[in-house]
Amino acid sequence: MTQSALIPTPATDNTEAALHSPKRMAILEAASKLFVNQGFGNVSVDAIAAEAQVSKRTVYSHFENKEALFGGVMTAVCEKHGGQAGCPMSGEDLVRYMPMEEMLQKTGEHVLGIITAPETIDVFRVVIGDAGRFPDLGQNFYAFGPASMIEIITEYLAGKSKTGELVIDDPEKAAKHLLGLMVFPVQMELACGARQSVTKDDVSEIVSDALTAFLKIHKP
Repeated sequence: MTQSALIPTPATDNTEAALHSPKRMAILEAASKLFVNQGFGNVSVDAIAAEAQVSKRTVYSHFENKEALFGGVMTAVCEKHGGQAGCPMSGEDLVRYMPMEEMLQKTGEHVLGIITAPETIDVFRVVIGDAGRFPDLGQNFYAFGPASMIEIITEYLAGKSKTGELVIDDPEKAAKHLLGLMVFPVQMELACGARQSVTKDDVSEIVSDALTAFLKIHKP
């Protein structure tokens, strides 16, 4: 997975206990609430500390800066919905034995499930709202989310191209096309409020439709 500068590590203690300490979780919850309600640029570390009912020093003992704290929020949202570890393409045995169409369907449902989660849409809105003033915020969000997923799918498609199951000249471009077919129909609608939510059945149908179009182009 492509590592983002926003992926947080505690400044002084990287033990499992520190990663799941009540104070750290309170800081993440407070930061998420304030970022969503006020935007990244309008929230100070002092405000986050006050909302979490901890000292500013405690915040910095867990997160190097506000950008790392935003990364912590992104990580928490992703992990809540399975994260990269829950992606079928992350399992070597699944990649080896699961039929290609099933693998692509399950991976698409996993990815779209994360992307369409209300918490993810909230974070996406924050990034879009502040990326102009804080370019690194948008760049790191892209590296943390879309770019890392593109990398995983690219590797899988390249492997299927080598075995002849797919005909693909540029696996990375094909991975981007596939994600675009899945994400475009719903992410913008949710982010703009044109659509309020999606069900698991909606996600399954969107992914199935995307794969039908994708495989018509790339299957021998």
